[in-house]
Amino acid sequence: MSTGDDTRRRRVWVVDDSPLDAERVRRTLEPEYDVRVLRDGSVVLEELAHAEPPDLLVLDWMMPGVSGIEVCQFLRSPRGGNSTVAILMLTVHSQTEQIVLALSAGANDFVSKPFSDDELRARARSLVRSKELLERAERAEASLHKLLANAPDALIAVDGSGVVTYGNAEAVRLFDRAPQALAGQRIESLLPAISPAALSAGPTSFGDVEIGSRVVSPAVRLMPHETDAEITILSLRDVTVRRHAEQRRLDFYSIVAHDVRSPLSAMLLRTEMLVQGTRGELPATVMTDLRKIQGGIHSLMRMINDFLDLAQFEGSSYRLNEQELDFCWIVECALDELRPLADARRITLSHTLPAVPVTLWGDSRRLVQVLNNLVDNAIKFTPPGGTVSVAVQRRSQEVLVRIEDSGAGIAGDELPTLWDRYVRGRTSAPGTGLGLLIVKEIVEAHHGEVGAESEVGKGSTFWFRLPCAPDTGIC
Repeated sequence: MSTGDDTRRRRVWVVDDSPLDAERVRRTLEPEYDVRVLRDGSVVLEELAHAEPPDLLVLDWMMPGVSGIEVCQFLRSPRGGNSTVAILMLTVHSQTEQIVLALSAGANDFVSKPFSDDELRARARSLVRSKELLERAERAEASLHKLLANAPDALIAVDGSGVVTYGNAEAVRLFDRAPQALAGQRIESLLPAISPAALSAGPTSFGDVEIGSRVVSPAVRLMPHETDAEITILSLRDVTVRRHAEQRRLDFYSIVAHDVRSPLSAMLLRTEMLVQGTRGELPATVMTDLRKIQGGIHSLMRMINDFLDLAQFEGSSYRLNEQELDFCWIVECALDELRPLADARRITLSHTLPAVPVTLWGDSRRLVQVLNNLVDNAIKFTPPGGTVSVAVQRRSQEVLVRIEDSGAGIAGDELPTLWDRYVRGRTSAPGTGLGLLIVKEIVEAHHGEVGAESEVGKGSTFWFRLPCAPDTGIC
């Protein structure tokens, strides 16, 4: 969108001691610009001392008194202090060294006399257009500085070597330092958890960082700079209040879960004692009802666990208990837990593993939870006599796990929403609809990806992939 400055008629001053040449330039440029004619170099210097400079100065080289070259040199000098006005030099010289002299003095372009009107218009348009682009860039830079200065988050700029070059008012308050004391500091001295190498890796977010009594969430954005070096803008959003609220929410959920689990566990124990005959032999109908009650209690327990798990994942303070893992062993442990369920439903549960170890960096309990959820779903929605297969494949620096079943499949329009909160892709599915969402949260916390493929009547395939452990040489 153009601003008022872009749409106004641009001003051109023509400085030439020849009335004929000056009049010709005026007639050529006046249809497009506001043109003013001045008679010599001394007059233009006097006018520039008191008036706003023009957008374009069409300046004759040869003039009595102060020449065009001298005017140009003065304007570009520290004393003249006018580096933005565009200068088009009119000259009878055509020698290379003379043209170099004019450009070195600060002229932006030149036209040799005698000149054509079309050439003069074209060169004037080019210089005015360049000035307009420069003004737009300067306004954009000024807007950026204003935005940074007034941003609600603390913002610091860090150069390629890890030295802070700028901090806005919020950053000054956050670090409790004077602006001049903030600039020049190394990023590690302000934020030990963030290294220059991590900043140069590209746009990303870091874990929470404590600065005094405040908790901030750092995020990185890279911005081009006028030099070859990159300037990194590090945003430090104050999340102290939010994190305290999240912790209170998690504490509340934990208390509720504990208070609900306790009576449910007692109920489960009593029903199990009745089933085992501690109160004598019970009729078959009563035993059936007790088994249903037990199933309902187990469902409630799973529901409570799902809600608590999801609350923990959504809390920013949650951290995985990561260590180097043999992923094939993780898969076999998870399948061993589920094999009795598959056998009870007369479902063939098989798996294939790579011939070499697959080493990952992750949380073993959470990865078992991912496999349990996906394989349990596959068993649950596969009819008796069907098959469920788990395939682990090594692919370069990642591992791909595919869980295929021979169930009824899922409609294509349901696949995009499978991983949403409270969605159950197969309409007869019991539960909270949080299982797949929890799977997605765990896999993404391990820097992985999840997906599903299915067609009605042809079974379903749920898959996830995870990165290999770094610096092991093994995937």
